[in-house]
Amino acid sequence: MNRPPRRFPHRFAISLTAVVGLGVGVPFSAAQDAQAVDVRALGDLSIEELMDESITVTSVSKRAQKLSDAATAISVLSNEDIRRLGVVNIADALRWVPGMSVGSVNSSQWSVSARGFGGLYANKLLVLVDGRAVYTPLFSGVFWDAEQFLLEDVDRIEIIRGPGATVWGANAVNGVVNVVTRSAKDTQGGLLYGTAGDVNEVGGGARYGGKLAERTYYRVFANHQTHGDHRFADGSSAGDGWRSEHGGFRVDHHPDDDTQLTWLGGLTQVRADDHQLDGYNVNTLGRVQRTFADDSSVEVQAYYDRTAREDDLRAHFSTETFDLTAQHTVALTERNELVWGVGYRHVEVRAEQTTPAIEVRTRRLRTQTASVFAQNEFHAIPDRLNLTAGVKVEHNDYTGVEIQPSLRAAFKPAANQTLWAAVSRAVRTPSVVEGRNTAALAAGGPFVGPDGQFYVPRRVGNPDLASEVLWAYELGYRIQPARRVSVDVAVFYNKYDDLISFGQTPRFVPGAPVGTAEYPFENLLSGHSYGGEVAITVAPSTSWRLTASYSLLIADIRGPAGAGPEAVERSAPRNQVLLRSSHDLTAKLSLDVQFRYADALPSVPAYITADVRIAYQATDRLELSLVGQNLLQDQHLEQGATLYAPTNEVPRGFYGKLTWRF
Repeated sequence: MNRPPRRFPHRFAISLTAVVGLGVGVPFSAAQDAQAVDVRALGDLSIEELMDESITVTSVSKRAQKLSDAATAISVLSNEDIRRLGVVNIADALRWVPGMSVGSVNSSQWSVSARGFGGLYANKLLVLVDGRAVYTPLFSGVFWDAEQFLLEDVDRIEIIRGPGATVWGANAVNGVVNVVTRSAKDTQGGLLYGTAGDVNEVGGGARYGGKLAERTYYRVFANHQTHGDHRFADGSSAGDGWRSEHGGFRVDHHPDDDTQLTWLGGLTQVRADDHQLDGYNVNTLGRVQRTFADDSSVEVQAYYDRTAREDDLRAHFSTETFDLTAQHTVALTERNELVWGVGYRHVEVRAEQTTPAIEVRTRRLRTQTASVFAQNEFHAIPDRLNLTAGVKVEHNDYTGVEIQPSLRAAFKPAANQTLWAAVSRAVRTPSVVEGRNTAALAAGGPFVGPDGQFYVPRRVGNPDLASEVLWAYELGYRIQPARRVSVDVAVFYNKYDDLISFGQTPRFVPGAPVGTAEYPFENLLSGHSYGGEVAITVAPSTSWRLTASYSLLIADIRGPAGAGPEAVERSAPRNQVLLRSSHDLTAKLSLDVQFRYADALPSVPAYITADVRIAYQATDRLELSLVGQNLLQDQHLEQGATLYAPTNEVPRGFYGKLTWRF
């Protein structure tokens, strides 16, 4: 299907151009206090930083706390980790987190999940970018190709394995991924980079940060990446290459030491070489944070997000989201810290065109969600035992009121050990496709119905669906038995009810020349999963860090055979092993080697592969690096057949990168 590529809204594009022009026009002296280099060698890090002992996270309770004290299974990929992994997107970075299942479906699409329930339409992982949810209500998942970043500006990625619904709400079921970008104050000065390779073909980006006033900082940025084809099983090109453009800005204003105002915005466009995909995302977010002298703080945030897709295999649609939240953190007593807040979200979905796979029935749909949450942390024994209880109450237009409580405990038998436990309830609300009569999905070829007429099978929405429910039981233990060794263990048991799948009993709707056999989505599956993750970090020296992790997932899902319980049960690898070595060979030369093993999936053999990155710091401002990915095979399969999307094999690839900071 040939058509001109879809473009960004003109007014937003013109505004961004003006902002970029302003940034380029600022004299270099505006960034005279910028750091020459924002890259640190391992030798520049303290042992505590090498062992992740000093890392602060905010995703667990929406307030800052030490990672080592968090009563949940949480990992952090720092800016340094992302750089040394040699990845060009967030999805590939998540491969190196214990308990995460990441597989490439084709050149532009990924399966990303936590603790099972993988697949292109993985729907139990909530993903946030600077507090903005990028989890689409259309099919309850993430368009990972649209999540493009100038990775040098990502401060960290916080990954919770397990539910986070008490603070983040519905759909934070099996995990939460929170991408946190760096403040404009921390990205002063300029940066240029360029890449060239075979799979990651040609890329480049620029960022410039400066001051608008004494306490007002900004940055503007843009990047481009051309992604090459993956391969068919016979080694021939799959012709699924694509390209992405991403740009945006951020402004941080500090009126005083206790107040911060943030405004940021961005736009991303993705286009496939075969013209089967064309889409864009435009977003802007504003946040006010104020800390008061009486151990309390207030945060108010609002964002607008518009995503549009023209996908010849799946749908032509757009979604617009407006979200407003406010939260208050206060110390009630010396032992009690309370975080509470309210939220409102308005979503409008417009289906614009029918495709061979999807028949559009409702062209415009609005939904609203309102919520309130509270979470209290009680220091039962100061510096030894913390108890945290919380609950989130939401009202949505699909299933009404949903209550999502949690209870967590963290006990420190010694300064170098933390033992934690948690019990949580989380829900996944039906997506637009599942819970409304917005579209009918192709489900096979015509067949003869009971009246002798031909009928075309279609999967349709069901307004009587209940939310999927998870009860999660977790235990964890962290210990630093020696100054250069740390161990992190987490185990879980998850019980699922009312899982949504394909209905088995059709409704026959006569028509000419053929009728429609409608199969509504139903709450047909239930079951449980259990397993865990263990991660070990060893620093033989301040210039060398070794990490190893093992993940186990065993699932038992039950329901009618036609509803696919076995496919759900085996949608993520049972066993995964990750090995990483990060070594500064000299003050200027570094070597990073990663090995990854993933167990077999249905129709997907088990595989082991390796990535290597070697980097040379030519000057304090110029770095050259060479990255090899998927080195142990010419190509390999990572995901099985997927509805409405081609599945291809991942080839071996190489690319070089040059980064200049000024």
